[in-house]
Amino acid sequence: MDREHKKMKQVMQMSKVSMPFDDFEKRVMKQITDLEKAKSKALSDRKYAIVFFLLGSICGIILNNYFIDGIQLTQTMASYRNYFVIGSHIVFVVLTCFFCLQLWKLIKIQKDRSYK
Repeated sequence: MDREHKKMKQVMQMSKVSMPFDDFEKRVMKQITDLEKAKSKALSDRKYAIVFFLLGSICGIILNNYFIDGIQLTQTMASYRNYFVIGSHIVFVVLTCFFCLQLWKLIKIQKDRSYK
């Protein structure tokens, strides 16, 4: 019986797990807390992205109308003025679509990360 007890004691000592570093647990816990902070910061960043996108769109519409009014007052030919107006509208629409796409990607990335 004493012999079996010694063998069992040896087997149990072999199964003892030692930490690779003294501060291993602290580092893992710090990584977890940093990840949680990053998630909460990403949520607030998404809110800011949406708010500034809407503000930028409104300011873009106002500036585009101001630019078009300025073009209408110039002493150029009517056909050139129409080209400038159409060009400014196209630039505004392309920029708006580009920023919508970027905002959509941001929201999609954050939703994908929240499900993991």
